[in-house]
Amino acid sequence: MSKFKQASEVIQPNQSAIIVFSHGEHFSYDVGGRGSIGKWVLDPETVKEIDKVIIYLRRDYENVNRIFLGNFSGIRPSNIPNRYVIRFLALKEVGTAEASWPNFASAGQDPVSYVHG
Repeated sequence: MSKFKQASEVIQPNQSAIIVFSHGEHFSYDVGGRGSIGKWVLDPETVKEIDKVIIYLRRDYENVNRIFLGNFSGIRPSNIPNRYVIRFLALKEVGTAEASWPNFASAGQDPVSYVHG
C-alpha cells in the first residue's frame, strides 16, 4: 500500500475528488466497494462535477490514517436538514496518510474538502 502526503497524490491528474475526514461513524461498504459515508454539509451543485471519493479514516482506537478511494456515485439527503450522505462504488483501501488531516486535505479543520488532480 502507498503512503500519501497530500490528497492530490491519490487521484489521477485529470480527476477531481471530494475528501472527507471520518472516525468511522456513518461509514459502510460491502465487499464490492459499494456504500456510503457521513452526514455532511456540502453544496449539491459542487459535487455534480466530482469523479472520486477519498476517505481519510482515523478511528479512535487505531494509530493510523487509512486512505480509501472510490468512484463517486451521488448524494442523498440525510435525516439532518441541509446535510448529505455521499454514495460511492468500487471503494478500496489504497494506503495510509503520513500527514495530519489539515495538511493532507488542505482543509483546515473542516471535515470536507475538494481536490483536483
